Amino acid sequence: MVDEIIKNIECDPVCGMDVMTKEAEQSSLYRDYEEIRYFFCSSSCFQSFQMNPKRFVYGDEKKNKIIPNENILPLENTQDQLKFNGMFSWLKKAVESHACDLFLTVGEPPTIKVYGRFQQIDALPLSHEQMATIIQSILPDKKKEEFEKGGEIDLGLDIQGLSRFRINIFRQQNGASMAIRPLPYTIPSLKSLKLPDVFNDFISIKHGLILITGPTGSGKTTTLAAFINAINQQEERHIITIEDPIEYVIPNQRSLIHQREVGLHTQSFADGLRNALRENPDIIVVGELRDLESISLAIRAAETGHLVLGTLHSGTAVQTITRVLDVFDTARQPQIRIQLAQSLQAICSQRLIKKSDGQGMVLATEIMVATLALRNIIRQNRVQEIRGYMETGMRENMHTLKQSIQNLINDGLVSEEALNEVKEDILIK
Repeated sequence: MVDEIIKNIECDPVCGMDVMTKEAEQSSLYRDYEEIRYFFCSSSCFQSFQMNPKRFVYGDEKKNKIIPNENILPLENTQDQLKFNGMFSWLKKAVESHACDLFLTVGEPPTIKVYGRFQQIDALPLSHEQMATIIQSILPDKKKEEFEKGGEIDLGLDIQGLSRFRINIFRQQNGASMAIRPLPYTIPSLKSLKLPDVFNDFISIKHGLILITGPTGSGKTTTLAAFINAINQQEERHIITIEDPIEYVIPNQRSLIHQREVGLHTQSFADGLRNALRENPDIIVVGELRDLESISLAIRAAETGHLVLGTLHSGTAVQTITRVLDVFDTARQPQIRIQLAQSLQAICSQRLIKKSDGQGMVLATEIMVATLALRNIIRQNRVQEIRGYMETGMRENMHTLKQSIQNLINDGLVSEEALNEVKEDILIK
């Protein structure tokens, strides 16, 4: 039982971060100055204040005066806490509105994003105290120290009967903020997402590298989860996922699935990948290939007989190949190019496009299948030829993002404006 969530909350006069006064006192991170007690989130802020207090308090003596928060009561569990501080109703509103994101910002009302448009929820602007209360109610103890040190943190939240949520908490100039993405319990099927039929062919691939790419908010995680679950329904594989955080929970069916979260079950994507090679997996899923070490290990795993699935932030298949190569120094690129040509199986780049009637989003994709000819193109560093090859590669189930969007326009699902939204990536002349 939680005896008491928060006694007092104050603003650090140096960095503006909300501080739990009880914890600050226990850590001796406070200073009495001119009959006012000031609290600090870290020793560096405390030391800055010690050097020149007037710099931080001049003309604002009342800002950090201790004011007990009388509205915080002992609560039984996280869901009760969220109901008490208002967050539960905002999460429910986001789910019911089919919002892709919920944003909480100090000084602003809660805001949801529905089909590309922002809508403010009918609520009062959030205070520093309210935001601190919410953060304390959802952050596990292991994550609190990480947030205090790094200023940002990712976590997953599961509210039974409502939804799972992916949450990023971060500091900004006005205090702490949160970006929250609802994740349904039910994993969508490949068919319901209207993914190309070639994904059914990908299910039988035993080794190599398959990449799902696109900008933030393009549905990469959902596509990846749907594909893993399709394998799970049809194949007997040992699947290890490395995620930050775990988003879709995938129950075992024909496959055995172990889902690991960065920060809780492994220190980093690279550590998780490195150790996965010793855990006898058939498939390794990397939530995000974000740096040289994780990309290098993913290629190595794909070369050693594993199927590696991963996501990247890149716009098209050509940009994906370029991005993978560019993380390596010039001296290593020729060797990596050879390794990538041998291990790459497919790339799916995708975007979510607003429907012409404004009622929802539709998926546009770009598919590159690593045929023998494309492997030779990559190996010989003729990347500029890939787009032309894909445009004429329908027999191999390939198509470009431009072709996909044009088909959606022809079907009346999106307007001509959809091409303008991605013109920099599809290189419209």
